[in-house]
Amino acid sequence: MAQDDYKAVAAQAREVDFDRRRPFAGLNEIGALSQEWSVNAFYAVFQDEHPKQTTFWVVRRVTGDRSGAKAVRWADSRTCPVVETVLLAMEELPPVRPDAIGLGVEAPNLGIVFDGTWHTFWNSSARAGDNNNAAVRFEMQGNVNTPFAQWWSEAAPMLAPCWSDLAPEV
Repeated sequence: MAQDDYKAVAAQAREVDFDRRRPFAGLNEIGALSQEWSVNAFYAVFQDEHPKQTTFWVVRRVTGDRSGAKAVRWADSRTCPVVETVLLAMEELPPVRPDAIGLGVEAPNLGIVFDGTWHTFWNSSARAGDNNNAAVRFEMQGNVNTPFAQWWSEAAPMLAPCWSDLAPEV
């Protein structure tokens, strides 16, 4: 049941508007044994017109567990500057190296994680190329030893005091 709720919430999260905008990125996680999960979506909100336009960032977090309980929480960079810090750290995540199995650089045996937490990280406004001049979208999945899982394991506790039951005012 928890996994069904998680899958439904994760699928819907990319379509949930905030101030008439869709999220530009998200990080979802689910514990293999605990079945505790969270679906986190990141929004950029623009106010006013150029040249006086300002931007703030919002995180929408939905959490659940094996009982199916769900809570929706919000964080806003205007009241919690850590939101901006977390997003800047996201931009520092290393690029992914595709692998042709048995060719080129081979990774050592990565071992097996039995009770890990599965993470899905996606971004619809990423950049690639020598000058970051190519717009790309991507989705990556992995366990606790991925750079995006490590980023989130540091970001989530930083965001803990920021969560509110009320959506930010625009």
